[in-house]
Amino acid sequence: MPLNLESLSGAAKTALLARLAHTLTICARDTYEVGTEDVLDSRTLRAYNEPLHRVSGSVVSHRSESEGYSLQPIIEMIRSFGLDHGRAGEMHWALQFALREIEKEPME
Repeated sequence: MPLNLESLSGAAKTALLARLAHTLTICARDTYEVGTEDVLDSRTLRAYNEPLHRVSGSVVSHRSESEGYSLQPIIEMIRSFGLDHGRAGEMHWALQFALREIEKEPME
């Protein structure tokens, strides 16, 4: 399902990226055993670091109005991450969840 990113305001794009960063941390929790410090899938947990780094870096760029990753390549990278790591469904959920959540937020 294509996302209509062009229609989002700057504030909405920043909110989407922030929500997406938070949602990625939720998804990454699936790589460790709940209630313990045991990591069940260290390779995937480590792999989550790159998309989270890019998404959070993009939030910083959007907040400071500086050059950085634009939103469309970030979304494509998230989808590629899902395909590369057998988590396409999770990444689809993460994108849709982040979009739904920003729709609930009042924008300045």
